[in-house]
Amino acid sequence: MSGDSDSDDCDMPGLVSNGTDGVPAPGGAGAALDEEEDLGEEMYVDSLAPSVDLFSAKKFKTAEDCLEHCKEVHGLDLAVLKRRLSMDTFSYIRFVNYVRSESPSPGFVMSLSSGAKWGDLKFMKPVIPDDPLLMFNFEEELDPQDEEEENGFEIDISRELNDEIANPRNFHNQLSTASTNSEDSCIASNVTFEEDLVKMSLDKFNDLKKQFDAMSLELREKDNELKAVFEDMTKMKGVAQTLFNSGGEAEKPFSKTKHKVVPVSEARTVEEDHSYFQSYAHYSIHHEMLSDSVRTSSYRDALVKNPERLRDALVLDIGCGTGILSMFAAEAGAKAVVGVDCSDIIYQAMDIVRENKMDDRVKLVKGRLEETELPYDKFDIIVSEWMGYFLLFEGMLDSVLAARDKYLAPGGMVLPNRCTIELCAISDHERYDSLVGFWSDVYGYKMSCMRGPILADASVEVIPKDLVVSNSANVLDLNINTCTVADTEFSSNFDLKITKDCELTGILGYFDTFFDLPVPAMFSTGPQVKPTHWKQTVFYLPEKLPVKKNETIPCKMVCKRMKTDARALKVSLTLDDKTYRYTVD
Repeated sequence: MSGDSDSDDCDMPGLVSNGTDGVPAPGGAGAALDEEEDLGEEMYVDSLAPSVDLFSAKKFKTAEDCLEHCKEVHGLDLAVLKRRLSMDTFSYIRFVNYVRSESPSPGFVMSLSSGAKWGDLKFMKPVIPDDPLLMFNFEEELDPQDEEEENGFEIDISRELNDEIANPRNFHNQLSTASTNSEDSCIASNVTFEEDLVKMSLDKFNDLKKQFDAMSLELREKDNELKAVFEDMTKMKGVAQTLFNSGGEAEKPFSKTKHKVVPVSEARTVEEDHSYFQSYAHYSIHHEMLSDSVRTSSYRDALVKNPERLRDALVLDIGCGTGILSMFAAEAGAKAVVGVDCSDIIYQAMDIVRENKMDDRVKLVKGRLEETELPYDKFDIIVSEWMGYFLLFEGMLDSVLAARDKYLAPGGMVLPNRCTIELCAISDHERYDSLVGFWSDVYGYKMSCMRGPILADASVEVIPKDLVVSNSANVLDLNINTCTVADTEFSSNFDLKITKDCELTGILGYFDTFFDLPVPAMFSTGPQVKPTHWKQTVFYLPEKLPVKKNETIPCKMVCKRMKTDARALKVSLTLDDKTYRYTVD
């Protein structure tokens, strides 16, 4: 399959050269990738914007200066609020956004006895994007032990209750003072005092004891909650520190432990993937794929010419499109075929199956495979045409592997069962000059800045076989019956042996697909054979590279998924110690 996929321009890597004697490509950075660099893990930390005062339009260079101003000028003491309201980092974030959106006065805020005003989760959304106050280290900078008093008043309920029971003189004095209050006079009327003794009814004593026990329990629970929050925040800070440190100079050698590769179905919801599925709803893309005789006839031969393998089998067709593979499987003798597709093309496929009188054996289901219930628990064969440009673009293989792990019966098989990626060198001056050199003179004007974005994007096109000037090197070999999603990110060292004196203009990538059955089938998307709708993927060099016949060029490719678009790819290509970056999207 092949189709368009949106990507985030901000995540597009620049084209770079890291040779000490090389010149950085226009529009790119002159830095090289480190060994085994993780292309998806770059972090960029821009300088923070000024901190805006909570109660005016005044701006400050740092969050600390801003909060100090709030305390000195407006009387907003966060340390007091933190202690009084048991605020943690999350309640602080909600507090800041509450003040910015509701504009309460500082006096009103300081008079509150609870954080209910900003308890709504809607206040977790920043009012000011990248607000420096939200990045203030609230937990450590405002340590509740830093201050002994809250504007001269320390509030400690448990201490007061202890004082009532253990120090009757104090309690008597407080009651005497408070007896002028109509509310407190009711309490005093139930209590009498004799020297060092306080006399009260048993009911009154039990009531006070219950209050004390309840408040003590509440304090213990709050203390446990705070400890749990502090532990969570400590873990979060550790993770954040690790991430930031990874962006700078590491103190230890690069770890070759692979990070977890997230499947597309986890990275994107169906709603987020709507444009992707919608692109397969239009007839034009199916006309293009069905017209690709290399592709379609290879699948037909693999299925129809192996009736012994298909007879009475339960077959699952993932991304069935118009249902052509499902009908091939039914023709080959499958007992039942279930086709799944999340695109609206499934409705045309239902009409096609009925029109060909195969609806008794072929059942079609609309939905994303990972989130759809199927009529059978296990299938003998899973077939899918999942391949994208440069094999891995679109990430549809993830759904095939998910289906394999959940639905494939013991002894079952995924078709195709093996795919490889091959690379070779090309010398295509005409195409290079029209695409890259074009910007040197556009109606008499120089537009050199346009070269960078063009070079950074891998180009999908058909390359004549006589422009290939090296051997083909295998950089990936996937066994679809055993591989994992992590295997779709790879790093490979390889050599290209040049076949004639020339100037290299780029590296060409293509894939081969295999059906290892009793009657085998395969097809290639390389330049040496009949073109397919996948064409080839070309990584153009920023400058032409002179080479000699029989010269061996040491190379390396690193291929990873984009962070901002799980269906797109980032590629790093090294030739003769010079490294370039590309995107396949």
